[in-house]
Parts: sequence; C-alpha cells; structure tokens
Amino acid sequence: MKKFFLLIMALLILSAQVEASKIEAYQKILEGGRYTIRYDNLTPAPRVTNRDAVDLYGKNGLAVEGNDFFLNRPLRGIIVSDDDNRYEEVGYKDFFQCRLIKGGENFIFTRYPNKNGGFEYFGDRRGKVAANPRNYLAEFLNGESFGDANFTEMMSAILSESQNDSAQRKYKFVAEGTLDNGLTYEDFSAKDGSKVSAIRYYFDGDTLKKISFAASDGKKLRKCIVKILEFSPAPEQNLLSLPSGLVDTTKR
Repeated sequence: MKKFFLLIMALLILSAQVEASKIEAYQKILEGGRYTIRYDNLTPAPRVTNRDAVDLYGKNGLAVEGNDFFLNRPLRGIIVSDDDNRYEEVGYKDFFQCRLIKGGENFIFTRYPNKNGGFEYFGDRRGKVAANPRNYLAEFLNGESFGDANFTEMMSAILSESQNDSAQRKYKFVAEGTLDNGLTYEDFSAKDGSKVSAIRYYFDGDTLKKISFAASDGKKLRKCIVKILEFSPAPEQNLLSLPSGLVDTTKR
C-alpha cells in the first residue's frame, strides 16, 4: 500500500493525462440510479471510540466508524438503489447497521441473529421502527452515501463533476496499466491543500474486482482495500422494503 501511495504521488506531480475507459461503465451505472453493489471492506476504520453508539445526526449515511462494535473487523456492505428508494447495509458477520430510504422517509435499524438461527431487528425498539424525515440537506451537502466513509469516497470519485457534491474532493485520472497477475488498473488522485489521496480500481477484463485507497496529510496515512463482490445495474428489490420481522410504527 505504501509503494502504491508513493507511485500515485509521483503520478500526480507529473500530471499524466490519459483517458480512463473501464471505470466509465460503472460511472454510468451509478449515475443511472439503479444498481446493487456488494463489497467486503478488508481494512475498516481504526478504533475511535469505546462506546457502542452511532451518531447519525447531520450525516448522510451510516456512521460505522463511530460504532465500537464494528471497528477493527472486516466489514461487508450492500448498497441497493432504485431511483428514489435506497438501502444501505454495513456490518460484521451477522450483525448489521441498516438504512432504508423510501420516498421522503428514512428508516434506521440493526439486524442481528436470534437463538433460533434467524434474525431479529431493532429500530426504536425491538422489532419496531419509526421513520425519520429524509435529510435532504445532508444529502445535498455530503452527497450520496455508500455505507461506510471509505467506500463512499471510492464511489463518489467515480461520479462526474456535475453529479458530485461540492464537498467531495475532485479526483482526476492519472494512469492505467497491467499487473503481472493479468489484472489491469486505473489510477485516480486528488490534492486538497496538504491532503493528497489516491484510488486504484482493479479490473479482470472489464469487471471491477478490487479498489485500494490511500490518503495522507503529511502526518497520518489512511488506507483501505475493498473487494467488489457484485456491481450490477439490477436493484435487488426485496431489500427496498422493511423486513418482515420489523414493524413500521411511523405516525403519518
């Protein structure tokens, strides 16, 4: 990862101008608004709290980096989008934070295993959840959420400038190549003051297989590796409704 980051730093300085190709197909899927994405985050965020708590106020997404239970473990995520409806899930083994957006409503709940081999859900209470109004302001300021913060940055970097929020750093395509194992890659980088970041997208043929990310402000190095399990233009419709074990108690 360190060698990869140094390579991207050099490419950024040289400002190589090459035209990206394979990632554009995934850009079109994201901007089309209809997709299912499954991924494994192999390097989750470091521990930042000792409390099993989630701060969702003012955020557009699942703040798993602030949840003690999910830290220091590989994470699995699912993102499903069908125009105005959206589902996000991030977790470890059988414990997941979930968010369902349907129209103007936002449902936040947790899924965890029960003693019978099935699942239970906790929203406001065990087995019950009430919707909050959709936070359009957070979405406008922070852009789309893709589960955890690292994966959100990886996906946001794919979006065209017209589709991205103003707070997102602007990534530019700097290089492409082929590895000894036959995988090809496309490299992107961004510089914002003293902070430099780089993202490499790996492909098997035209299929996106892995993404690596590194960012540094000159003092701290943040890095992440994600394995892509699925990235298709077909929304998994069964995830765009509340599960049968969770009762909607919203007063409308």
